[in-house]
Amino acid sequence: MPLHRTSIVVSAIVLAMVLLTGCNLERTSAPPARGSEGDAASTQEALRPVGESLKVRVNRDRDVLGLPALIASQALDEAARLRAEDMLIRGYLGAIGPGDTSVAAQELMAVAGYSGQLGELVYEHLGPLSALTESTVGAWMASDAHRKLLLDTRFQFLGAGMAGGSEEWIVVVLFAEVGP
Repeated sequence: MPLHRTSIVVSAIVLAMVLLTGCNLERTSAPPARGSEGDAASTQEALRPVGESLKVRVNRDRDVLGLPALIASQALDEAARLRAEDMLIRGYLGAIGPGDTSVAAQELMAVAGYSGQLGELVYEHLGPLSALTESTVGAWMASDAHRKLLLDTRFQFLGAGMAGGSEEWIVVVLFAEVGP
């Protein structure tokens, strides 16, 4: 899909944000084994409450600081899930995968109709799924650069997705300023 001039500018902004936040890290361990398609569907259903918990926690942290809540987006949830699965399958952690030439999250969000300021946060949670929300958002809030992105008032929309298994999870949260 060809990129428009606006998309290229947005890509550059997202890339700069990700590089500034230090999220472009390679994973050092092999991805967990993947099951059948049925297993993937049931896993995604089981992860839905965790994704909701992530969005609630982000909005709670924003509310405490008097910032407006972000609007949950199923389209951004799906884009975040696809990003997490890509990182898991290809064994990397960051905005740009090995051999890629563009920021995939920006492209997924643009296809879903989102524009303006776009952002992505990535985290690798090592531990039980029950601790994922607190571990992930806690780590982001403890980092000045990640916290700045979580609290950016330009954003209006929020999506969350995960991939993994056992006690190794890739977490992706996407932000967008303008929605479809």
